[in-house]
Amino acid sequence: MTSRASVVDFGAALESVDSWLTEYISASHPEIGRTGPICPFVSPSRRNRTLEVRLRLVGHAPSPELVEEIARGSLREYELTTWQGRNPMLQAMVVVLPDLRGEDTALLDRAQERVKDDFVARGLMIGQFHENCEVTAARNPRFVVSRAPVPVLAIRAIALHDVFFLSERPHWFQKYREKFGKFYGPDSTLMDPLLLERYRESERAYG
Repeated sequence: MTSRASVVDFGAALESVDSWLTEYISASHPEIGRTGPICPFVSPSRRNRTLEVRLRLVGHAPSPELVEEIARGSLREYELTTWQGRNPMLQAMVVVLPDLRGEDTALLDRAQERVKDDFVARGLMIGQFHENCEVTAARNPRFVVSRAPVPVLAIRAIALHDVFFLSERPHWFQKYREKFGKFYGPDSTLMDPLLLERYRESERAYG
C-alpha cells in the first residue's frame, strides 16, 4: 500500500510556496488598504538570507494535537536556528504542510489560535495561510488576505504594525507596549493615524 507521504510532491509544493511569496505576499494589492506589499518583511528577509523554510508532514488522518505540536515545535526550531543575518526583525520561518488537505485546514486555524499566546510571550507572531483561510486585512475587512495554495505557518518578530493583531487581549497588548510603547508618547511622530488610533483604544481598554 502506498503511503500518502510517498505521493507528496515536495518540489512542487516548495515551488508553489516560492511563487506565492514572490508574486503575492511580496507584491502590492489594490485591496490591502495601504501602499506597499502585503507583507513588507518577506523581500528584505530574503535579501538578508534570513527566511527559513521547513517542511512538515501530517499524514492521511491528522489530529488537532499533531498540528498543534507542529506549530509548537516550530517555535522551538525558530529559537534554536542559527540565523545568517544579524537583524532579528528580518528573521522569518515558513513551515510548509504540503499534505494537509483542504478539508483539514481548520486544524491549522485551531493550532494557530492555541499557540499564539506562547509566541507572543517570546516576542513573535505566528500566522496561518491556506486555501480556506478567512483572515482579513487589518485595513480592509472585506479583503480575505491570508489565502495560500499550500498550507503554511509563518513566524517572525513582532513589528510596529502588529498593534492591529495584538489589541484583542490585554496580555498581547502589554507585550506590544513593552516593545513599541516608546513610539506612542506625547511627541509621537508616527505618520500612520490608524496605528495611533488602535494603540490609544487599547490603552483606554486595558489601562
